[in-house]
Amino acid sequence: MKFTPHRLALALASTVCLVAPATAQDAEIDKVRGAMSKLIATLVEQGVLARDAGNALLTEAGAPTVPPPARGAAAPAGAAAGTAAATAAKPAPATVRVPYIPEFVRKELKEEIRLELAAQAFREGWSGPGAIPGWVRALEWDGDVRFGLQSTRFADGNAAQISVVDTNDNRALTLQNVSEDRHRLRARARFGLTAKIDENWSAGVRLSTGNARDPVSANQTLGTYSNRYSLLLDRAYIRWQYRKEFNVVAGRIANPWFGTDLQWDNDLSFDGVALQWTPKLSPDIRGFATLAALPVQEVELASADKWLFGGQVGATLAASPRSVGGRVGLGYFHYTNTRGRISPAGSSINEFSAPAFAQQGNTYYNISSDPDSPLLGLAADYRLVNLTAQIDLPSIAGKRVVVTGDYVHNLGFDRGEVSSRAGVDVDAQVDAYHLQVAFGNLEVKALHEWQVSAAYKRIERDALLDAFNDSDFRLGGTDARGYILGGSYGVAKNTSLNLRYFSGDSISGPPLSIDVLNVDLTLKF
Repeated sequence: MKFTPHRLALALASTVCLVAPATAQDAEIDKVRGAMSKLIATLVEQGVLARDAGNALLTEAGAPTVPPPARGAAAPAGAAAGTAAATAAKPAPATVRVPYIPEFVRKELKEEIRLELAAQAFREGWSGPGAIPGWVRALEWDGDVRFGLQSTRFADGNAAQISVVDTNDNRALTLQNVSEDRHRLRARARFGLTAKIDENWSAGVRLSTGNARDPVSANQTLGTYSNRYSLLLDRAYIRWQYRKEFNVVAGRIANPWFGTDLQWDNDLSFDGVALQWTPKLSPDIRGFATLAALPVQEVELASADKWLFGGQVGATLAASPRSVGGRVGLGYFHYTNTRGRISPAGSSINEFSAPAFAQQGNTYYNISSDPDSPLLGLAADYRLVNLTAQIDLPSIAGKRVVVTGDYVHNLGFDRGEVSSRAGVDVDAQVDAYHLQVAFGNLEVKALHEWQVSAAYKRIERDALLDAFNDSDFRLGGTDARGYILGGSYGVAKNTSLNLRYFSGDSISGPPLSIDVLNVDLTLKF
């Protein structure tokens, strides 16, 4: 704490004035008064304290005032006297003790210290109403809880369908349900935490309901004799970011690509490393380029691990309430070692090439060397070109019209090789597309906000890998076509009532028609 000469002189003079009533010995009072008077006079003579202010204090203390300097003097009389005193061999003056600082001065100092500490606490966030420690303020929490009904109805004329996952688990041909309607209450809960270490480094984790066998759904079906739900680590990643233009994320990460659920379900997370560059091309346009290496399945006793390598480039036009926005992206996605390999007679050496998870629709063939113990593997390779575009148009009353198109073509399909593996002629069913129109609020976040949408999908048999796309449209997979109707309505802040209706039929495979109705209430935080 710094004291100005004026404040010091005021404190000393006040001490002289106020100490007398509190002191028992008059002699001590006179000594203090004399010492303080000399000190004030010295400060005035040396120019530290203004003469008028100093004389006023001396008058109040009952001491003689300091006369003005003589005209033409080279230096203040006090300065000359000080010089003389410094050169003369006089005995040192006796020590003077000040008994106390007046109460009003102490209160003033205390208030100044309090205000200074309060300002520091406000700046650093460790005191004050609602203040929290810095390490807590570096954490960001998010999540959602969803509860609803899923009703699944199967057409009467559906043909028998093989379940790939159950067949491979049981090592016997196993059929899936294509005739018994299901009506399930389902719940989903997700809870995420992001920790920002500094301006470059951050880390995140997210817990989710679901099960360890199904990567495309976090739903928990109610009705398990009141047993507890499974809670899994859905994401765990480290991110390094440079400004707003470049970032690298590694671990179990969110979907790094711009696209729709034509290729990847909205609940799907990825393992691996992704790099993204988002340069600013103009005041309203920002480009993006993403590269990723994502392991699909690591195999302990073989070098043929399964990977997804992908790259995507594109640009985003920022929208405003009165202007058009849009986004376009072109990507290439290359799966390695996902095609099944037949094991030699009497061996199981290539059984690792069977998929660890599948939905339905792709071309499969038996890769087991034992005809009595079937094991299904993919017959085709997947080298996917993907074009996605979106246009965001202003509409009436602050609402928006968003049109989205997504197209995929599989360059890895070889008709001769696939037909040879499958043992029958397999034509090239290698294209998929998704068209959607949405009208309303871009996001339903508040009371009375809403959005409606309509979409059409067509996914040919080997257009893309059937394991990872939307698990609700015809219960997931490929060889499907049909439409989706949707609507959302805000019933409170960050709380919405949602309805989606899916109607899907097969394209070239055995008849399989499935309608799915989802009605759910979602709360986000």
